[in-house]
Amino acid sequence: MKKIFLLLILLLPAILVSAKNKHKKKKEPEALPYPNVRIGNITTYYTTREAILANPILTTDSVGCRPSGFTVSLKAPGHDFFGPLYSNTWEMTKIQKEKIQEWDYKDVTIYIQDIHLNCHERDAVAKPFEVKYDH
Repeated sequence: MKKIFLLLILLLPAILVSAKNKHKKKKEPEALPYPNVRIGNITTYYTTREAILANPILTTDSVGCRPSGFTVSLKAPGHDFFGPLYSNTWEMTKIQKEKIQEWDYKDVTIYIQDIHLNCHERDAVAKPFEVKYDH
């Protein structure tokens, strides 16, 4: 009986360590960083309306990814928030471009949101961003 009791005492630490390891959560793989998305080749926060309308597409620096949908909203000081206007492709729609052309106000901010991407045949998202133009 003493031998069994001594054996149990010696095995107890091994049993406890084994039980602890069973309850450890598996590490989840680290999330990939969001791809950088921009309008055309514009890499700055301030731009011109002409630069936006010269190349009205969303581009990304992530190889194998292409925008597959996004929204555009507009805001200017002293004017109501306008939008969102939806696009289900990487190009701005005719209505989005017309609204940008119509908004000839000072300090217009364009909000690009709900950006969906097709990355290597898988759905992904990108962080929303904004650009500002003046007249």
